[in-house]
Amino acid sequence: MPLIYRIRKFSEYIYKYKTLVENFGYLTLLQICNLLIPLITYPYLINTLGKDLYGVIIYSQAIVSYLSIFVNWGFNISATKSISINRDNPKKVNEIASVVYLVKSFLLIIVFGVLFLMFVFPEIHKYKLLYILSMWQCVYECLFPVWFFQGIEKMKYIAIFSFVGRLVFVLLIFLCVATPEDYLLVPLINGIGAIVTSFIAIYILLYRFNIKLTWQSFATVYSYTKDSTKLLLTSITGIIKDKTNTIVIGSVLGMGEVAYYDFVEKIVNVLSTVFYTISNVVFPYYNKNANRLFARKLLICTTLSGILLYILVGCFLKQFILLFFNDEMLVAIPVYWILGTLFIYRHLSYFLGTVILISHNHVKDVIMNMFYSMFVYLFIVIFFWIIGYQDIYILSISLVVSVLFEAWQRWYYCRKYKII
Repeated sequence: MPLIYRIRKFSEYIYKYKTLVENFGYLTLLQICNLLIPLITYPYLINTLGKDLYGVIIYSQAIVSYLSIFVNWGFNISATKSISINRDNPKKVNEIASVVYLVKSFLLIIVFGVLFLMFVFPEIHKYKLLYILSMWQCVYECLFPVWFFQGIEKMKYIAIFSFVGRLVFVLLIFLCVATPEDYLLVPLINGIGAIVTSFIAIYILLYRFNIKLTWQSFATVYSYTKDSTKLLLTSITGIIKDKTNTIVIGSVLGMGEVAYYDFVEKIVNVLSTVFYTISNVVFPYYNKNANRLFARKLLICTTLSGILLYILVGCFLKQFILLFFNDEMLVAIPVYWILGTLFIYRHLSYFLGTVILISHNHVKDVIMNMFYSMFVYLFIVIFFWIIGYQDIYILSISLVVSVLFEAWQRWYYCRKYKII
């Protein structure tokens, strides 16, 4: 009888949060596709192209990632929040969607202009076609309406098309990339899949959900962009921490070191996906309900899961490397034991900031927290650069310490405002 009772209670609990569970499943599939598939192709690409040329590709992606943040302009959070609040108001939803596409299209033109200006640098000019093709990240950021589907809690549309697109990407990589001379096909194939997926998503947006994109007044554009601009600052500080390591390693230590660092970063990002997905799924729900007990339980469960995952992956990483790579890649193991702690800290920080503080309109505290965290990161990096001691391990420690500080301060804010 107690067992039947527990099963019934569990079923009722799942039914109560049915939408959250469904969206978590779909969004997890999406994020795993985005991160796991590049990890699957990693051994093949690094063995086919060589670690240095592969490092150049990763380096170009890191540069373009800075530009894609400006195309995003914070809308993936602010527009998601606005859509979730106004989902039953078609006129307002049309207005929000129109503003997002107007602003992002304008910003896309600007960042292309910035890229062409960057060609004055010899190391970028040498691979200018690679950088142009890598701009698919910015085009995808402009076109794909992740903010809309997340706001209305319909993640299945995002997941299904992204899965198909990424699957095609894997097949084409193995079929088309055979020699180092084929390196330009990597961003080209990736870009075609992402853009085709984006157009399908827009078609669904316009015809399945009857969204009407219209020209908006300057006052309307300004009102939405003003809120997003605050969140842009948090994105900029975040990308500085996440991508500066790659750029510094490539510029100072060499492109081979970039390949090692990128390998570990991919593992960390893939396994952090589940935790980010939980936060993204919960965001619209918490934004409407502000259920503190639910948030506390979720934080405890995800933190314990992160610790367990960190230990398990570390125990089997050596066997994985020896199975797919040569002994040179073993240098990545100590890097993992440093960066892997982000399983524990990063999702905690993201949940406290994006889900809880922003939902309670403490955007200013989140922005200041990101700046403080960025300064901690830059201080450590610059300090060790001045004393002449800079390697892949110091850069990894710098990132981990800054994220740990970020999480601690957000927890302090949440306790201060008694919102958790």
